[in-house]
Amino acid sequence: MPEDNGDAGFWAVVCADSRAWPRDPEQYRKDAIRDKAKYPLYGDFASHIKPCAFWKKTGSEPATRTANKVRALILQNEWDSQTPLNSGRGLRRAMKGSKMVTVAGGVGHGVHGTKSCADKTATTYLTTGRLPAKDVTCKAAPHAEERNNPDRLPLPTSPGVARMVSPF
Repeated sequence: MPEDNGDAGFWAVVCADSRAWPRDPEQYRKDAIRDKAKYPLYGDFASHIKPCAFWKKTGSEPATRTANKVRALILQNEWDSQTPLNSGRGLRRAMKGSKMVTVAGGVGHGVHGTKSCADKTATTYLTTGRLPAKDVTCKAAPHAEERNNPDRLPLPTSPGVARMVSPF
């Protein structure tokens, strides 16, 4: 099995089954220019072009329609490389009876059990089935590096990039 099979499978799902990543190469160029100006130390590192910019084919089956009232709780980190924030919001809109907890500044694909502000809401839902009255947005818990040394300043992050901490 070639080493890139996992990557190829991942992008086949991401590009063929969703429109979360831009299909226009020009959008990536604009994003890179924006990020280089916005993050002078980090630059446009995370704004590189994705395979979806050149993906012509849609999924092999039609999108599943969800005309329902699903009492589900959706947990979403702001910076999730596998499920971009706009995809989480789209799921929330499609699942009419659901509620969403967005962890502002949250990094990575996993939310529950990460000592984030979403844990209490998720635990309540999992143990009682009760959803919050409305969607919730809360701040991510400080990373260990920040808790252990408050003089360290985090560098800006972008989707799909591990959080980095300045040594100064």
